Amino acid sequence: MRISAKKVYEVLKREGVEHIHHANSVITSCQFLRNGALLSRGSIEQKGLYQTPQNSDKIDKDMGVWFDVFADSVDIHHRASRLNAYGPVLFLIDIELLKKAYTGGIWITKLNPTRWEGKKHEDKWFTSVKEFENNFKKGEFNQMLVFRHCGGELSFKKYLKEIKLDDPNQKSKHTKIDYYSMAFGALKISMTEGGIDVPIFRRTCVGKCSCINEYSSDMARTDQMYMPKPIKSD
Repeated sequence: MRISAKKVYEVLKREGVEHIHHANSVITSCQFLRNGALLSRGSIEQKGLYQTPQNSDKIDKDMGVWFDVFADSVDIHHRASRLNAYGPVLFLIDIELLKKAYTGGIWITKLNPTRWEGKKHEDKWFTSVKEFENNFKKGEFNQMLVFRHCGGELSFKKYLKEIKLDDPNQKSKHTKIDYYSMAFGALKISMTEGGIDVPIFRRTCVGKCSCINEYSSDMARTDQMYMPKPIKSD
């Protein structure tokens, strides 16, 4: 069900949410910065731009959310103490965007679309304002904000506050440069091209975060997530 941006803003503020979060790869994040907006997977494809493939792409198309923009209420990497499967670049966007920018209505999931097969509509989405008010929980990973009526683009130029970037402590075999430095430079250049100036912070993990081990155990995937240009086959 479409819920007004004003109501979503009120509930998020009540729950102590100050930012909406979106994680992605370096290449895809650079496309966002150049355009000054979060772009849906379908919008990037329509523009003829490159984006890092995601395991959920076919599901998103099948489930009718290919042209929707997704965001979370928390930093999943921090909360789960592991890497975010969608990428090492995290955008933190002031939730004032919901109140001051035109976003249309917002839909809130109950389940990640990767788990929708065979589910009824009411099992996928919050279906009333009251249900949303009574059951939304900050940091519940299945409860995602979905911008379905924003033309596949959620402009964030005035509201992007900072970017967090993971440091996997590894070098790329393609460039011989450490991933963090390479990604940082690509993001800064893209910000300049998009007329954006926000700080990029190196993520500081706490507790027993497993991200470093996860990055080093799948270097092919790490390459995909960090390379600022598509990787050519050997």
